[in-house]
Amino acid sequence: MNNRKYLLILLPFVCLFFFSACAQHHIVYPSPKGFDLNNGEKLFVPDALHELSGIAFPEESSNHIFANEDENGIVYFFAPGEKKHQEIKFAKKGDYEDIAISNGFIMVLESNGSIYTFPYTDLLQQNAESVKVGKHIIPKAEYESLAASPMDSLLYVLCKKCAVDNKSKSLTGYILAISKDGDISLKSEFQINEQQIDHFSSLNGKKFRPSAMTRNKKTNQWYILSSINKMLVVTDDKWEVIGAYPLNPAIFNQPEAIAFDHAGNLFIGNEAGDKNGKATLLKFKLN
Repeated sequence: MNNRKYLLILLPFVCLFFFSACAQHHIVYPSPKGFDLNNGEKLFVPDALHELSGIAFPEESSNHIFANEDENGIVYFFAPGEKKHQEIKFAKKGDYEDIAISNGFIMVLESNGSIYTFPYTDLLQQNAESVKVGKHIIPKAEYESLAASPMDSLLYVLCKKCAVDNKSKSLTGYILAISKDGDISLKSEFQINEQQIDHFSSLNGKKFRPSAMTRNKKTNQWYILSSINKMLVVTDDKWEVIGAYPLNPAIFNQPEAIAFDHAGNLFIGNEAGDKNGKATLLKFKLN
């Protein structure tokens, strides 16, 4: 058999492989209204944030983004896209999962539910001097999600793995009040129905395990990220699920941080998120 006949026999298989590979490469994942999670702008992240765990913007502007990683009691802040950064130490080593800013205070959530609070003005120093630690405000469990609502001086914490949810089809969250002195107290609870999530995107029989949350001030909707489930869930202001979006693992290999800037752009951070083992920070512009 000559080479020409070989080519004629192999050509259909080559074409089939080529088009199959192209189809897989160009899978388009669904996104919440106003965003395209398939196309984000990759921003520089300081090497110190290798274990990126939480991000937040201050109340007055989007000139700086604040971040924490899950090992050292340090808050880092830097202009998005710039390589220079500053930092302030607020506690010894621990397991710190998320950050929020409200009412002139910076708050960091520890995985056991403790919340560290210090004044925004402490940023002028290398070490925060007026740190308060809120312990036993919420039940001891596993938490990774903290968000602030400056308009009503409230904090929101969502369970990742809490005993109260073991035999239920819901997730429990806690609403906390912030005093003018930075003291935190429990106000009420809320629930998110996992069956509502399943209605939009299957959890495949697993529990939903949130890794970060934030509020979209333009729509009053909540965006809840899960690294384990590789999913973004959106709820309304009453915690009713209005969307659930599977995330492309090639882009979101370990999504642990989420925040909106004041223009409504969405930022998502991945812990050790690229092929070099570094964290990644992605900006998704509001369309």
